[in-house]
Amino acid sequence: MSDNSQIVEFFRNQTIFITGGNGLVGKLILEKLLRTCWDLKKIYLLIRPKKGKSPEQRFSELFTNPCFESIKGKNFKSKVMLISGDCNQPGLGLDPEDAYILKKETTCIFHIAANVNFLQTIKEASYNVSCTKDMIKLAKEMENLKVFVYVSTAYSNCFNSHIREEIYKPPIKAEAFLDLVNSCNEDDLENTLLSYLKNFPNNYLFSKCLSEDLIKSSTTGISTAIIRPAIITNTIKEPIPGYTDNYYGVIGVVAGVGMGIIRCFYSKKGKRLDLVPADVVSNCILAATWKTANSKSLTVYNCVGKKMLLEKLINLMAPLYEEFPSTKYLWYWGFTLTESKFLYNVSSLWYLSLAHVVDFLFVLFGKSYKIATKLSKIHKSLNVLSYFSSREWTFDENNFMNLWLKMGDTDRRMFPFHSKTIPWHQYLFDCALGIRLYLLQDPISTLPEGKAKLKKLRGLHYAFVGFIIGIMFLTYLSYLC
Repeated sequence: MSDNSQIVEFFRNQTIFITGGNGLVGKLILEKLLRTCWDLKKIYLLIRPKKGKSPEQRFSELFTNPCFESIKGKNFKSKVMLISGDCNQPGLGLDPEDAYILKKETTCIFHIAANVNFLQTIKEASYNVSCTKDMIKLAKEMENLKVFVYVSTAYSNCFNSHIREEIYKPPIKAEAFLDLVNSCNEDDLENTLLSYLKNFPNNYLFSKCLSEDLIKSSTTGISTAIIRPAIITNTIKEPIPGYTDNYYGVIGVVAGVGMGIIRCFYSKKGKRLDLVPADVVSNCILAATWKTANSKSLTVYNCVGKKMLLEKLINLMAPLYEEFPSTKYLWYWGFTLTESKFLYNVSSLWYLSLAHVVDFLFVLFGKSYKIATKLSKIHKSLNVLSYFSSREWTFDENNFMNLWLKMGDTDRRMFPFHSKTIPWHQYLFDCALGIRLYLLQDPISTLPEGKAKLKKLRGLHYAFVGFIIGIMFLTYLSYLC
């Protein structure tokens, strides 16, 4: 099959430099390249130290991830090389010798690394911009570079209700922003940038907007592609159906509802979310790399996938919470969608109070789950996500669709990214199982225990609800008397 693939042929003998290879999309790209494009020359992977682990430790642990299971027999180290560095450091934290090797050998760049935390400070978000600036500088010094690929987000220009496949003018130029970051303390910086940040719900999207404009102004003469995925969800098929490795976005909401932690969410009814499976994104990136190489221009691809109501998504998932219950569930699941911010805040306060009561009861039995602490963090994240659930965007997809049309039949089979044809019921089945296996890390062998626990939690839940109703009824009777 691969003999007729233009994409596989393009990657033959290419040397690729990847940042963000430890993230979900980065891992999928790495796995797909090693599985389908083994004739590439080399992959350099930028990895930083994190949580007490050295780059070498993280590099070694990377290939123990389930997503590499299907190709574990291959000698990865003959193709993949570790580059120690850190995108939060000047010059990507590269050793001069490593920088020299990258400049001499790299032909393709996948710049995926970014701090995607919606609650990050403006100082933390500035590293998304500065590392892009450093990456562009490095790219300009690469002797054999064919294509530069940057992974952004579909919401980088969220101040527009309709988003075209082009670069929008940012509220402030990236260079001016970085100058302010370097000259102001954190408090002064927030106040100074207040007028520039007002159209963005979080600093992450602000940093992506600035980074896109920086790429437009600084990559003249370099074949460049910007991929803008919408809300990334579990994989459809590759390398494993339903695979994911994080709680970001909708995945976290779906998982939180199943675990009984998230019970209420603020959203405007009728508003749809743009969901795109992770392997759709990785395949689009690889196809865009082939198409963009040697064009000497910049092309933007809106990779936005399928529109779906959050309420419909949860309703479709509901039977699956019962079918694949985890031993790690904390309470019996339940979910309410409200259009009232006030009711949502009251509900959040109520559930947080209950969580403190449950924590206290667990302490009496010698256990410590700290549900209230987890719930408090979750509600902070949900408040940020409500921006997306209360608004809706439309997107141009001309470049995205033209890319699909330019591909041959073999490449469409090998690198599918036309998400309109996804079998959604089967997909959600795989997502539910994937959340259990890969997020909660609860093997299928514990399913009988999970079902037994769900039965107990259901009984406790309805007993507790009955108790609360009884207290309310007695209180009402005492009031009447």
